[in-house]
Amino acid sequence: MSSRRELLTRTSLTLGALAALSARDALAVDEPHSTLFDGAPEPDDPLELLYSRRLAFDSGQPLVTVRVLEGRSEATLTAHGPLTALARSADGKSSLVFGRHEGPAGAWRLKLLEGRPGLGATWVELEQVRYADKDGREAARKSWEARGVKIRLATVGDVYGIAGHVVDTRRWSLLAEGDATEAGAQAQAQSLAAKFGIRPQIHREYATRPSGRIALVDARGHSVAEGHGAIELNCSKGLAVAQVEYGMGYASHGFEQRTYAGRLFACVDAGGKLALVAAVPMERLVKGVVPSEIFARAHAEALKAQAVTARGEVLAKVGARHLGDPYLLCAEQHCQVYKGTSAEQSGTSAAVDATHGEALFAKPGADDLTIPRHLVDSVYSACCGGFSEDNDVVWGGPPDPSLRGRPDFDPRAPGMAQFADGIGDALVDRFVHLAPIPSYCALSGLVPKDKVRWRRSFTSAQVDTLCAPLGVGHVTALAVEGRGISGRARALRVEGTLTTSRIFSELSIRRQFQMLSSGMFVIAREGDDWVFTGGGWGHGSGMCQTGAIGRAQSGQSYRQILGWYYSGATPERIY
Repeated sequence: MSSRRELLTRTSLTLGALAALSARDALAVDEPHSTLFDGAPEPDDPLELLYSRRLAFDSGQPLVTVRVLEGRSEATLTAHGPLTALARSADGKSSLVFGRHEGPAGAWRLKLLEGRPGLGATWVELEQVRYADKDGREAARKSWEARGVKIRLATVGDVYGIAGHVVDTRRWSLLAEGDATEAGAQAQAQSLAAKFGIRPQIHREYATRPSGRIALVDARGHSVAEGHGAIELNCSKGLAVAQVEYGMGYASHGFEQRTYAGRLFACVDAGGKLALVAAVPMERLVKGVVPSEIFARAHAEALKAQAVTARGEVLAKVGARHLGDPYLLCAEQHCQVYKGTSAEQSGTSAAVDATHGEALFAKPGADDLTIPRHLVDSVYSACCGGFSEDNDVVWGGPPDPSLRGRPDFDPRAPGMAQFADGIGDALVDRFVHLAPIPSYCALSGLVPKDKVRWRRSFTSAQVDTLCAPLGVGHVTALAVEGRGISGRARALRVEGTLTTSRIFSELSIRRQFQMLSSGMFVIAREGDDWVFTGGGWGHGSGMCQTGAIGRAQSGQSYRQILGWYYSGATPERIY
C-alpha cells in the first residue's frame, strides 16, 4: 500500500514556475494557513490524509477524499468480497486487524463509541471571491456590511504545480462576524439563509481536531476492532453503504444505498459524530461524476468534453471547500454530484478512459513561453438558451479570457446573423421570444423545451411577498439594469411605494423570484401579473452541456467543443 503522505511530491511548484508568478502571488504561496497543529504526525496516520487540504497521489493519479455520510451514531455497510481493516491507535499508528484474504465478506456495522467535536473557531462563509480580485473582494465586503452583516476575511485554497502547469485554487472567503462557536454559526447560517436567500457554508479553524473511538462490529454483533479517530476499510469488490443521504436542501432529498470501490474511512466529523469518507482515485471519481452531471446516453464526444471539465472542477475545488471537515469534497451539487460506482455506465466510463488525466489549461494572457499554463475554471451549466455569458457578468470579478460569452448557434441559420455578435439590451426581447430557436442546445433534443425558452408569471401580491425583505413596500416597477453579452441581467431595480432597492448578481435575482431558470429574461405586465419570459437553464457561463451534445451530434470533436466554450483553452494530460 503506498504511503498516505505521498502528498504532491511530484506536483510541488518548480522554481521556474514560482519565478513566473507575479511577486504578489509568489508571496501569497507562503501565507500562513488558518489551521495549525503541533507535533510531527505519523507518516501513515489516516487523519493526515483526511484533513490534508492538498491532493495525495496514489498509483500515479490524484487521490480525492469525498464525503459519504456524516452526523451518525452508526452506519451499516456490506462488503462484496474479502475485507481489509486497519484500526488507528491513539498515537496515530494504523495496525492491521485482518487482511483481504482473511477478512470476511458480508454485513458490518461501524459504531461511534465516543466522539468529541473539534475545538476552535467556527464562522459562516457567505461567499468566495477569486484571490486576484481585490476590488471584487472589497465590493462584496461593502455590499454585505450595507446589509448589516459585519465581515471578516480569510484565505482558502492553495497554488501548486503539476506536470509543468499551475493549479491555483486560492479564494478570499468572506465570513460573517459571530460568536465563533459551532452552535452560534449554525444558527446564524440558518438566519442568513432565510433572510437573504443564500446557501451559506460553515468555515472552521481548528486548534484541536475532532476525536473519538469507533468500533467495527461483525454480522454476529461482535466488536472486532476499535479505532481511535479512524478505521480504514478496503474491499476491491466494493463496499455498499446503506442510508446515504443526498439532495440536502433540495426537493430531491432522500436516502439510498450507494457502493464505493476501494477505501472507506470511518472517522469523527466536525460535530463529534460518525462520518464515512471515500478515498477515490481521480479517474474513478470522474467515472461516477460524469453520468450524474450529463445524459449518459449523450454522444461520445460530448461525454469526453464533460469528463475533461469534471476533472478540472475537482482540481479547482481542492483546498477551497469544506475547511475543517475530514474530506476535500462533498458528493452534492455544492462540489459535484458523486453517487459512487453504482452510477457508472459503460459509455461514460469509456469517455473518461479516452481523456485519462486531461484537464483544461490556458495561458493567463501573455505569450511568454516561460509562463506556465494555468488551470481553466471549467464551469458548465445545463442549457445556455442560445448564447453563453461572460464570467464577470455572472459572478463579478475580473474577466476571464477563457470564459467569454459566445453564440451557441450557426449564424448562417435563417434570421440568426443579427444575434451573432451579442444580444445585450437591444436584442434580448427579440431573442427570448424566438421559439423554436436553432441553438445547439435546442437541437440536441435532450433538454426540455420549457428550459430552452420559458415563461413564469407572478401575481402582484406574490411579487410584494417575494420582495418584502427588501423593504420597498408595494412593488410598482421591476427593471433590469445592465445586461451581459447574452442578455443576462446584471442587476434588477425594484421600485416600491416606500423606496427603491437593487438586487445584484444573476443568482441573487433568480433566487429572489423562486429560482428563475436563468438570468436571460425580459419582464412585462399582463393585467395584474408580472411575467418573466426567458431562455436557458442555469448560469450560462462556460460549457453548455446540452449545447455540447448538439455540437457533437453535428460532428464536432470534444476538443473543438471545449475550444469553443473555453476560448484559448486546450485539454492537456497532466498525469
